[in-house]
Amino acid sequence: MRSLVVLALLAQSVHAQTPEPVQTEPARTVRAAREVQGIAAAESFSATFSEFAVAADHPAASAAGAEILAAGGNAADAAAATMLALGVASPASSGLGGGGFLLYYRASDRTFTFLDFREAAPAAATPEMFVDRPAPMPGRANAASQVGGLASGVPGEPAGIEAMVRRFGSGLPLTRIVAPAVRLAEDGVPVSSGVARMSGAFGDQMRRDRTMRGWFEGEGPLREGQILRQPELARTLRELGARGAQAIYTGRIAREIVRANRAAGGIFTMEDLASYRVIEREPLRAERFGHLWVTAPPPSAGGFTLLQSLAVLEALPTRWRPVTRGQSPSADFLHALVESWKGPYLDRERYFGDPDHVRLPLDAMLAPDRILARASAFHPGLANPPEDYDFPLQAPANSGPEENGTSHLCVVDAEGNVAAVTTTVNLPFGARYSAAGIVMNDEMDDFAREVGVSNAFGLLGGAPNLPGPGKRPISTMTPTIVLDAEGRPVLAVGAAGGSRIVTATQQVAMNVLLFGMSGGDAMAAPRVHHQARPNVLRVETEAPLPEAVRAGLTRRGHAIEETDHLATAQVIAIVRGEGGVRLQAASDPRKGGRPAGI
Repeated sequence: MRSLVVLALLAQSVHAQTPEPVQTEPARTVRAAREVQGIAAAESFSATFSEFAVAADHPAASAAGAEILAAGGNAADAAAATMLALGVASPASSGLGGGGFLLYYRASDRTFTFLDFREAAPAAATPEMFVDRPAPMPGRANAASQVGGLASGVPGEPAGIEAMVRRFGSGLPLTRIVAPAVRLAEDGVPVSSGVARMSGAFGDQMRRDRTMRGWFEGEGPLREGQILRQPELARTLRELGARGAQAIYTGRIAREIVRANRAAGGIFTMEDLASYRVIEREPLRAERFGHLWVTAPPPSAGGFTLLQSLAVLEALPTRWRPVTRGQSPSADFLHALVESWKGPYLDRERYFGDPDHVRLPLDAMLAPDRILARASAFHPGLANPPEDYDFPLQAPANSGPEENGTSHLCVVDAEGNVAAVTTTVNLPFGARYSAAGIVMNDEMDDFAREVGVSNAFGLLGGAPNLPGPGKRPISTMTPTIVLDAEGRPVLAVGAAGGSRIVTATQQVAMNVLLFGMSGGDAMAAPRVHHQARPNVLRVETEAPLPEAVRAGLTRRGHAIEETDHLATAQVIAIVRGEGGVRLQAASDPRKGGRPAGI
């Protein structure tokens, strides 16, 4: 039944509207017209394509990106269309009311660009704004930083979409790029199992909002498979297509956002919206295990955690972190991997904040002697307490100017451009209120409510990450692109899932690059997670570890805690051989996504 739904969605996405004419090379236009009929709908969570591929956590979103590629767009255009479709089909995870990061590889000049369109705190934000603040409403995740108007940062996704299309797009009109999302909003999209499940947990809070209240058919949660129509969001998307991001940050929609935010107890002003800007940052990169890893810089701590973990692992004797291609990770390897995460998570807590407001000593944190010190603390037979990997720096990071529900998507186009995008409204359905059909984020919870107080993902807050005017909160989002020794992209990967994003991203990538798994096998493999505090090793029940591996971790003293699943990832592995290039695209089965492509 699910495969029939995927095929129906893809047919709707590709054939419902004739593409507008675009200025492209004649050969490319002819090829696009021919191939628009041949887009392959993956009937499982993984598939192999030869021309282009999109991997997102909802089938309709992957189809939207593939439609734009077939119409002559490139990876940037397709990433924008996929993001917009995700906001319609998975409103619990992302949308125009949120923000995120883009890592883009341009094949023509082999350059990387990182765009930060993370949400920003409004100008009236203060470090003490959540101290002793009562919960706005009953229910789960009901702190003032998690629900209601104060929980929202100024959204960045509209500006991010416009920036990526203007910087890297093929010239396809924005009206064409938003068209798949408009159709999904007007005609409706079947509610996924994940959205239905999350509505069961947050339904009472969602019903306080006029728009979200209209989604429900009765007293219970949203029903899997019911058709969700969002006409108000469709109108907003059309205005975005016609006027660009200014349609969201000025005028009618901006006034609606400010009104809704203030009605929910927030502090937004029209100037907060009008002054929002996308920031270009230099991505982090390092050569590890024979590959060049390019990943997210601050305000994400995810890229730093990934690169330091890889460095510590590489510094260990190979017998302590054995890798056998064609086999799954052993208890020895997973033990080393888990231990390599503990130190970076402690660094996140102590040092990380918005790099435009806090001096962040990345060079010192990634210094070879500090990495070797952490590698030297490793014991192959024992799980050390996180404090054994804590090597404080002499100069505090906050002595400078001032005292990541989420979705990920990957796109590879026929020209070799690669996009890895992570975008979010934070917790499911964001702050559980909407404006102009847009679900608004609760990204302020990624700031430290108070020093030493944990957020919804159990991450303790540090002084550098306290709220302040215009500041952007720490994230764990880790969009990553990996190159081979010849400088060619071989992997695009990322994940959704709060503090667990980077550990899922790293495991999927290492499964492909070190253990030789296909993209699909790497995605389906079991995962583990450790974030230093609390000192527990989380494992999945949905994809359980082999008993022998779990027993080996228990013997080493790891305190194991079970959860249904840890994060949801997307990956495209670019495999080159005598027959040409094959794109192994996989969308995490933990969330029911399906890739699309040719």
